[in-house]
Amino acid sequence: MSSELNVIEAQDLSKVYQLFLSPADRLRQMLFGASRFGNRSFSALSGVSFSLQRGEVLGLVGRNGAGKSTLLQIVCGTLVPSSGALNVRGRVAALLELGAGFNVEFSGRENVYLYGAVLGLSHQEMADRFDEIVAFSDIGEFIDQPVKTYSSGMYVRLAFSIATSVDPDILVVDEALSVGDGEFARKSFDRIMALRAKGTTILFCSHSLFQIESICTRAIWLHAGKVVAQGNPAQVVSAYQEFLDSAEAQQPALAVSPAQPSAPKGYARLTRVRVGGLAPGQGPLQVLSLTDDLLVEARFSSDPNLPCPSLAVTIHTPDGRLVSSAGAWNDRILLERDAIGLGHVSICFPRLPLLKGRYYVSLHLFCERGLHIYDVADRAVYLSVEQDGLEQGLFHIPRIWSPKAANKGPSSSADPLSAPEEQTPMSPEVLLDWLSATAPSLPEGASLTCPFPQAPGLETLAPRFGLTAQTDGHFVKTRQPRWSLAWVRSDTPPIDWHALFKVCFGHEMSQSHWDWKYRGQHLAGVGVFSSSGLVGFYGALPRHVIKHGVPCMALQIGDVMVHPSERGVLTRHGPFNLSCTTLLEQLMGFDRPYLLGFGFPNQKALKLATRQGLYESVDQMTETVWPVRRMRADWRIRSQPLSQLDEAKVNACWTDMALAMKSSILGVRDWQFVVSRYLQHPTVSYTVLLVRSRFSGTPIGVVVIRDRAEDGLELVDLMGKPSHFPLLVRAALRHAYLLGRHRLTAWCTLSHQHLLSVCEGVSCPIDVWIPANVWSDGPTAASLKGQWWLMGGDTDFR
Repeated sequence: MSSELNVIEAQDLSKVYQLFLSPADRLRQMLFGASRFGNRSFSALSGVSFSLQRGEVLGLVGRNGAGKSTLLQIVCGTLVPSSGALNVRGRVAALLELGAGFNVEFSGRENVYLYGAVLGLSHQEMADRFDEIVAFSDIGEFIDQPVKTYSSGMYVRLAFSIATSVDPDILVVDEALSVGDGEFARKSFDRIMALRAKGTTILFCSHSLFQIESICTRAIWLHAGKVVAQGNPAQVVSAYQEFLDSAEAQQPALAVSPAQPSAPKGYARLTRVRVGGLAPGQGPLQVLSLTDDLLVEARFSSDPNLPCPSLAVTIHTPDGRLVSSAGAWNDRILLERDAIGLGHVSICFPRLPLLKGRYYVSLHLFCERGLHIYDVADRAVYLSVEQDGLEQGLFHIPRIWSPKAANKGPSSSADPLSAPEEQTPMSPEVLLDWLSATAPSLPEGASLTCPFPQAPGLETLAPRFGLTAQTDGHFVKTRQPRWSLAWVRSDTPPIDWHALFKVCFGHEMSQSHWDWKYRGQHLAGVGVFSSSGLVGFYGALPRHVIKHGVPCMALQIGDVMVHPSERGVLTRHGPFNLSCTTLLEQLMGFDRPYLLGFGFPNQKALKLATRQGLYESVDQMTETVWPVRRMRADWRIRSQPLSQLDEAKVNACWTDMALAMKSSILGVRDWQFVVSRYLQHPTVSYTVLLVRSRFSGTPIGVVVIRDRAEDGLELVDLMGKPSHFPLLVRAALRHAYLLGRHRLTAWCTLSHQHLLSVCEGVSCPIDVWIPANVWSDGPTAASLKGQWWLMGGDTDFR
């Protein structure tokens, strides 16, 4: 490429400074030349060469003292190189340091015209730009005040506005964007991007490697004044990051923005961060590789006049090596917020593919394009990942093994149900949907090919539709089953579902109750159908749980129904077994959406499932009863009804509980759960109390109670440290006394009943049992025995 197309050509640029031991040595140097008194030299820049064409953006990276600012000053002409050649074609506008080029005694207006004169622009040309410069800098009436009275923000706003308004051919930016408020930082970044689009050549120095990689077309890494790497920004940034990683291990630092009394224009900040339910500084979070989901949640506040910000999550090793990242803008996800700029976003990494090791999770709040960084929660939570097996590396790469002895022939085009062998279901519902849509209408003797030959559970699910597998991979319809199976979806339940519920339980479930119970999930359960309609149902409700300190998903079994006319066939081939096994195979266990499940059958129902090899008992429920006597308010605590302003307090109580009970399995009891489970219940009125320390005002727990009139007051749920349970029970007893109830009752698992053995309560086991799934491959019943903390609020919404 001809050098005539280059706007900057630098050849072997060097800058050497003489170092003197004393002023006298400097004088000797001036008078006599080289001195014999130990003068030394320092090379700030050595042999730097590059060229830039019009419209290119060069990013400079390197540690402080690497020579970046020296190189930029040479390009701008404020420094003369000691050796080498530099050719610059075009007008250069520079932002080298705060207020460089300003006369502090002059007003802002006078400095505007002075800057223009230095760049060779006439007074009229600057006058034409003046209003735009003042408007962009947003310093208002201070434009006529001496610059020496300006704040640092006003300084940089005016300097940037002038430099970028004079149509420069070359713009030099040396970390100038690190000064200024959120609104100006965003405006300045947008202005730089606009100049780049117009063809301005830009030299950009920043410690933000993400910005270097995002906006630059080339990059140079300087170290000790020399070029270490030059070329593609991604490659240069990667090499520089590896250097930083190997040089020193960074110490954990939390950077979640604290609450601020007021917010400037153009701001955006993280207000809350949770990783696996833990807040920054908590942990470590124990995660099982390829089994546990990693849930990252963030709340943010922002200026509603600006576009909604975006979020990125990074995972890196303790020494700073970046392992992976996920940006909402890259995934074409638009965040949402309310009218005042508050937003909430979560991202789930299902069955986390990281292999064993230690990692940190960081969160970054960006502008909507993922270029300008508003806020960072650096190293928010520390992950400790364990794994089964001996696989090596940082993460698991999904793969498909095909150990075939010979290639199969192509499928017959005459079979309309055949499909390419490589097609696989996108979700657990696909296989059952396909079978329920195709198999029941097939006549006996008909054959078909499953489009999902590798789908989990195919070999056991197909026979339930009367299909028998053949050696060539096809299926033949060998019988017409008495019942068929299909998913029951929350948005479109069968019209006879409510009739079946009334027949089985003796009362109706309203549509509003159905919507409340099954909202937020796609699948409500598995239905069993006969020629007369729905005759069986096995329902399941997703539940976020913490299993030994690790977040995962569980299924809470409920609304298990078989029509009375079919109950004579509660066998291994009856409606109960068909619906139960199908749901367990498709949804529950290792490599399934839900790791484990729980429910609350009576002993009769448990024995049936145990006899059929579906469940094993892992615990039993107990009922604790406290007599309610005359009692005064406890001088240590005070209670008040929960309000919408108590979200952070509820989450703090839940976090305390989760940390204190890391050896147990317990359902998540955060603010979202409290609201959806109790405060939004369509038919039952719950009282939710926030219990505080009377003196410090610190929240110590949350109490959920339900008034059952003559049967007394039920303590439905607790959130808080177990050490605070006696105080929480006393708060419930005091409330029962004020209502005139004669007793307080609570359900909890037998294994954890001792936590409620306070305040003279008497406990007794009841005929409600906790089962564990043993049908599909998942955690063993032995590993779950005595592990669950469950209360009345965890039951099937009784």
